[in-house]
Amino acid sequence: MVAKRMESRKVQKTGLSTLTVSLPKEWVSTINLKPGDQVDLEIMPDGSLRVGPKEHKKREPLRKLIQLESDDSTDHLVRKLIGVYLAGFTIIEVRSKERMDLEIKRAARDFARMVIGPEVIEETANSIVLHDLSDPVELPQRKCVRRMHLIVDTMHRDAMIAYTQGDRELANDVIERDQDVDRLYWMTYKQYNLIQKDRSLAERVGVDIHESMSLMMLARLIERIGDHAEKIAKHALNLSKKGASTEMGAIEKISQEALVMLTKAMESYFLRDIGSANDIIDRGDNLAHKAEDLIPELQSYNGKGAVSNSSVLDSVIRTIMYATDIAELAINESMRS
Repeated sequence: MVAKRMESRKVQKTGLSTLTVSLPKEWVSTINLKPGDQVDLEIMPDGSLRVGPKEHKKREPLRKLIQLESDDSTDHLVRKLIGVYLAGFTIIEVRSKERMDLEIKRAARDFARMVIGPEVIEETANSIVLHDLSDPVELPQRKCVRRMHLIVDTMHRDAMIAYTQGDRELANDVIERDQDVDRLYWMTYKQYNLIQKDRSLAERVGVDIHESMSLMMLARLIERIGDHAEKIAKHALNLSKKGASTEMGAIEKISQEALVMLTKAMESYFLRDIGSANDIIDRGDNLAHKAEDLIPELQSYNGKGAVSNSSVLDSVIRTIMYATDIAELAINESMRS
């Protein structure tokens, strides 16, 4: 990969009026440019000139080698793999000097199931190679965040049902679904990084660099809402009895209103509806205060159930605040258009 840096080149005059400038050798080598090949030139709004290979010219896959150290654990490897994946590398090779432990190989395979795209394509005694086969055009950022919203909405509803009805099976199912949200979030994050390196990708998926960043931020907010749905589900597993109470009825109602807010916030983002976004922010402030009024009453009770109820209420309040954050993001994007 070519290191990102600014270079200055002297403009030369050839013939009577033609001006030429030489191309960086490292860049030419990286994209395998040959004499006679064509490049695309695009005049940008800021007056700069973008130079890139013709779209039909096949790009070399980005490769990354992870050299394992003797003290690397499986957790260390997974963190490195996630970082390499988010950076946009296509082929990832994990290699060790000695024979690779089975736990390390198993961790690499588990990682391939954790995220969208990578598959194990080669394996030896001391190495394992993953190839990311995902196509951003088939699953662009917009589609990722829409799917994330649908999953998170259902997760939150089911988590509240699991908590109030003591449904441990449903609670476990909610917890498992959080991994689907994470996979889509990582895919959105990875595409943002890819677009920073390849502006032509932005054109192919129908976003500009600013919207790509905005979609990545939106995905992060939805992912956090999913984390709170998972948190509610975990409380459902720890309860010795149903969480039903007078206070829980009020919390359930606020939870339902929070999800309505979330859906409207998502709509305001994609429709660039400033009026609706402002209404959501105002409504969110009122709903959050309404939820906070329940806190003293919950704190007046003793026992594990009271602590769980307070924690569930906190997750509902967080959901409200993240929905208002999405509405603020919608306003920001609308004003940029």
